[in-house]
Amino acid sequence: MNVADWLGWISVTSVVWVLYFVVVSIRQGMAGLTRPSAEVVAAAVIVLIAGLLSLPTRLGLIELRFYEHGEHAVVLIPVFLTILAIAAWFRAFLLAGWLAIVLLAYLFGVLPADNKWDYLVDPVALLLAVAMLWAGREHLRWRWPSGEVIQVCALITIGVFLAYAVYISRVEPEAFRYSLVVEDGFVESVTVIVLLAAMTVCFRRFMQLRGERSPLFLFVTFLLGAFCLFGAGEEISWGQRIFGLETPEFFEENNAQGEIGLHNLVIEIDGEEVKLNKLIFGTGLALALLIYLFVATPLYRRQPAVTRFFDAIAAPMPRNYHIIGYLVIVAVVELLIDHSKRGEMTEFAGSIMFALNVVYPYNDTLFKPGQTPAETPNPEAGS
Repeated sequence: MNVADWLGWISVTSVVWVLYFVVVSIRQGMAGLTRPSAEVVAAAVIVLIAGLLSLPTRLGLIELRFYEHGEHAVVLIPVFLTILAIAAWFRAFLLAGWLAIVLLAYLFGVLPADNKWDYLVDPVALLLAVAMLWAGREHLRWRWPSGEVIQVCALITIGVFLAYAVYISRVEPEAFRYSLVVEDGFVESVTVIVLLAAMTVCFRRFMQLRGERSPLFLFVTFLLGAFCLFGAGEEISWGQRIFGLETPEFFEENNAQGEIGLHNLVIEIDGEEVKLNKLIFGTGLALALLIYLFVATPLYRRQPAVTRFFDAIAAPMPRNYHIIGYLVIVAVVELLIDHSKRGEMTEFAGSIMFALNVVYPYNDTLFKPGQTPAETPNPEAGS
């Protein structure tokens, strides 16, 4: 193995970490190495996950498509940027700085390696990560993040991915189509996971609030969970590609994509073929959203009778940032992303905003066991 081959195995992470450990040992002695900070432990977790996913393939031990995503890094770059932005927002500047150095090194081709994973992790970095995790194991106690943290992280994710989608759709439209919004890719997978998470919250509320809320309230809550399940199922064609299911004859003839699913069905109206997706899930959903945001929401906040009605039917009303978020998503996707597959980004960002709307609504106390809106004032009330 020549010098170039050896350099190809050295990741930016290893170089940065060795320099960091040298500085820490000079300034703090061995105590600085044996008691790593929470940021160092967080970085070690990222490296450990990346190493377990990518190194076995690089070493030729197993075949794993995950490693292939590092060759063009169309998905990895926005994921990196998202983690970097979240770290910076919460003032984890050490973590953010390390990620920024790795990303910039990749973008400028500092190393002979072409794969993004090779800039992030190598065997040395993986061993250092394990050592740091052991030394800082007290930081590994799992604590469920607060609602505020989850909401901030979700909003940053939406912002970063939308901005990146605008860029990549204009600079590399083929990469946008066949890497970022590809079927069963990262964007679609996140959409499904988010909808399933919202479904879980709805069904959990249904179980927790039995005996405390009316049958109508519980029915609508269950129905909303079923709607989330429907959306997730439609997104992955009800597992057709995952399980290798054959398309039934009805869907083969009437589905625009020849897959199992209702939203891509083609129906005939006045002799013209119309996609159900455009008619109901496009025009119909957009109209319903406008009424929900700009008619129902203002009336809910100002008219007691309307408030009682929507509370009775368990409607999760939007907060101010939900309203702004919905509008920004539609505006960015429709006005700035000039691509036939831009709808995938609407589904991705819209599903996250929808989940935030469901899980953290304006009338959140309505969905908490043992509480009523009158007992715990809403922080946005009157805003």
